[in-house]
Amino acid sequence: MRWLDYIRTSDFWKQLAYMIVIGIFLIVIILFSLQFCTRHGQEVKVPDLKGYTLDQLKELEKDYKFKFVVRDSVFEAKAVPGTIISQTPTPGSIVKTKRTFYVVLAAMNASSIRMPNLIDLSYRQAVSLLETYGLKAGAVNYVSSMAKNAVIRQLYQQKEISPGSSIKKGSVIDLEIGSGEAAPAIDSSFGESVGEDVLQEME
Repeated sequence: MRWLDYIRTSDFWKQLAYMIVIGIFLIVIILFSLQFCTRHGQEVKVPDLKGYTLDQLKELEKDYKFKFVVRDSVFEAKAVPGTIISQTPTPGSIVKTKRTFYVVLAAMNASSIRMPNLIDLSYRQAVSLLETYGLKAGAVNYVSSMAKNAVIRQLYQQKEISPGSSIKKGSVIDLEIGSGEAAPAIDSSFGESVGEDVLQEME
């Protein structure tokens, strides 16, 4: 009965009201704290940075507090040297301000590699190996050889290039491929008969 009597008193209702107000106040503080910590409302759609230079990124650094880190530098023949060719996060992603971006730049010059040995490989194998080394397959010329569809010679700028030679990535390699037919043999007896006829006429 004492508990029921206390509930009927004004002091109980005052205490209950205080608890409700304090609870609401705590909930409001928590919600505002979460909003501040997660920077709610400060989300940005990532633009496509391909073709940008590092100097052109300064405006994004200023407006959105983005940070840009160069991850690598790769030669790409069609790209302007010093411009961005890939990025992380990718274009169209939704990120918050102060996000760190990792970019890959187009290198000023192609790096040098060692020319692989394509001799005796099939055309398909040769093309695959060239791509692995960052080279490109160029013109194909079929020549007389019993090694059908096999690489007979590898050429760079119309000159034969030996395996192990230094060459720039992205270079074009032309190939001479065996036709599967042997070169026509020269009939030596025909030459001899012609020579004898000429001697007889001279006599």
